[in-house]
Amino acid sequence: MQSHEPDSSILIEQGSHGVYGGSWKPSESLYLLDSGFVSIFAATFLVYYGISCLLHFGVPRIFPVRSVRGGKKQNDADTVRDAIQSVIPVSIRAFMLYLAQMLHNKGYGVLKNDDLSEYFQSPFNVFHSILMIFLLDVFHDTWFYFFHRLLHYPYFMKHVHYIHHQSKDPSAFSGYSFHWLEAVIMFVNAVVEIFIFPIPIQLHRIYELWMIAIHIGGHCGYEIFPYVPHVSQLLWAATGMSGDLRKLLNDVYHHDIHHQHPGYHFSLYFTHWDKLLGTIHPKWNKSVDH
Repeated sequence: MQSHEPDSSILIEQGSHGVYGGSWKPSESLYLLDSGFVSIFAATFLVYYGISCLLHFGVPRIFPVRSVRGGKKQNDADTVRDAIQSVIPVSIRAFMLYLAQMLHNKGYGVLKNDDLSEYFQSPFNVFHSILMIFLLDVFHDTWFYFFHRLLHYPYFMKHVHYIHHQSKDPSAFSGYSFHWLEAVIMFVNAVVEIFIFPIPIQLHRIYELWMIAIHIGGHCGYEIFPYVPHVSQLLWAATGMSGDLRKLLNDVYHHDIHHQHPGYHFSLYFTHWDKLLGTIHPKWNKSVDH
């Protein structure tokens, strides 16, 4: 099978073009930077802890926010605990991204090597990318719902998932505060995706890093809907913000109810699985109507 290893000739080409050579492109440099072990780990930690700090310390001091718990906040000791407990899961998240990259480099999967600056010049590729990202959201949501429910079975709840539910009043740092086994279960989907979704490897990396930010936002303790930049919410806004469509989309309050009532709300982005399988909490529907 043909290798996807990038041609090293684009890295250094001495002569009149300078150190990078005439064929160098900014997006190629970014791709090469992010493909290494250290770079992937650094990017993952930067996204997780950088955005957690922004949402926990920065945004509430700059903008008026609406608490999902009537002003109740996580105490400082629990915030420190969650930040520390997130280190191993964030490392596992980074490892899964690195594993996906290495498998791609060895020719496995259906990801592409297209340069994004050229790839998005085609209207078809733009449409295809939006469709693939939407399907990735559906895939993530389905994966999360059913494995999340599995983690609520008594054995897994007692020995694994209990760590995440130490956060009765979550903060942004609670997003990845969970057991290492839960991290493996939840994050291995990044590897599975490379065999399903034919998108550029760069776009896959950007998507996965951005999903870290979305997950953090879901625990921040104040409502950020509809300012949650993933495709489903953009589609909702593009359709005129229909009330019926709104009820299909999660918000911060939706997941916060799960931390207060663990038998409800196992989904990630959408509410259809919760509705179909009877795990939607009545007071969330009322909150959306209001």
